[in-house]
Order: sequence, then structure tokens, then C-alpha cells
Amino acid sequence: MKINKPLLITKLKATGVHLSLSIVVFIYLAYKIYYHWYPQPYFSIDGGWQGIRLVGAVDLVLGPFITFLIFDLRKKRKAIIFDLVTIAVIQFAALFYGVSLTYNQRPVAIVLIDEFMVSSIMEQYGGKLESEAVLRQYSDEKPPIIYAHMPRVREALAEVQRIKIDEKVLEHAQMQLYWPKEDFAQGLKEKQTVFSDRMDFYESRDAYEAWLQTNGKSEDEVLVARFSGRYGSTWLVFDLDGKLLSYF
Repeated sequence: MKINKPLLITKLKATGVHLSLSIVVFIYLAYKIYYHWYPQPYFSIDGGWQGIRLVGAVDLVLGPFITFLIFDLRKKRKAIIFDLVTIAVIQFAALFYGVSLTYNQRPVAIVLIDEFMVSSIMEQYGGKLESEAVLRQYSDEKPPIIYAHMPRVREALAEVQRIKIDEKVLEHAQMQLYWPKEDFAQGLKEKQTVFSDRMDFYESRDAYEAWLQTNGKSEDEVLVARFSGRYGSTWLVFDLDGKLLSYF
């Protein structure tokens, strides 16, 4: 099969220009995803890495690939313009979908409830959360780290279950259970025995001790909680006032 070298060079140049522009867009989106939507450790274990791969596939692969396939300067001017518009529409639509999905799945809160620490996304609030800004009253962290206290009174517990079943809002997204940020540290302290046992169960004691040694801390100076992300788990470390220090 004979290769049309001038056409190939033209296609490669057009693809190169498209790829260069796509890289600029990708760098911006990657920055937003990594530093704002899924800051560490959530990027690695709660969907950020999956989101950035999706955006990269659309922005860096799909668009330039379509350009390489259909761009041809031998076509008439109107045909070339039509091709460019088609490429832009396809890539924008796919990129909008990928970015929207990544943004909507970002953790808007990290919730400690019972003996579990999990992330909450906007849709889990069942439309009762008007804005994620509402959650900032419970924590100064980004995303907010919140303590949710499950009631022990039968009537209150029954209401939690009713909301879960009828309104499809899981316990960790029921804001009537959230404690004020001033009480977060106390709620976390009450869970330390449980998390200490789990540290042994998950064989994380050595990593914890290594973290303490590296950071010049003792066990009496910090609080810990195991965070279970959608794609992995990690241990969060707080000071005695409930401020997030690090993770391991």
C-alpha cells in the first residue's frame, strides 16, 4: 500500500497542533482534580486517579485521534471547516461528560460515623444539600471532615432508618446526625480504642510507628482514623484538637 507522504505530514502537523492545545487543557484540569477536587490522600484511593485517566483519554487521545483520521487539506474549504467543527463538537461533548462525571463524584465531605470513615458525594444527600458550602460549618478541612453521631434512642434511630429507606439517603449523608466542628475531636477520641484494634487487624502498626518516628510524635499526641475510599484505604492522622495532620 502506497503512503501519501504529503497527506501524512499534513495530518501529523494538524494532530500535533491539536495535541498541544489538548495538553494545555489537560494540565489545567489535572491541576483542578489533584489539588481541589480530590486532594491527597483522596486522589489515590477515592476516585481522583480514575477521573484523571478518563479526562486524559478524552482530551489527549480521542480528540487528536479524530483529527488524524479526518483532517485533509485537499478537501474544499467548507468541508475542512465542517470537519473542524465536528471534531470540536465531539471532543467537547466527550470532555464535558468526563469532567462532569469526575466533578460530581468528588468527595464533598469525609464523614466519621460509628466505626467507619467514608466519603460523601453531592448526590448522596438526596437533594437536601443546596450547596457544599453548607458543609463548611462543620469543618475547616477541605473537603470537610465531619463527625456523625448515630442516635441510641429508639425513635431517633427509627427516623434514621426511615430516611435511609424512603428517601434513599444513607446514614453518613444525613446532616441531622452531624456534630459541630468544635465537637469533632471529642467524637474522634471516643473511637480510638476501636481504631487501635483495627490497626492491628489490618497490620498497620509498623507503618504507624514509622510515621510517629518520622514526625517526632508519640501516640498520646495524635488521633487516628481509618478512611475507606472507593478504591482503597488509608489512615488519617489528627492532632488532639481534631486538625488533620497527615496520612499513612
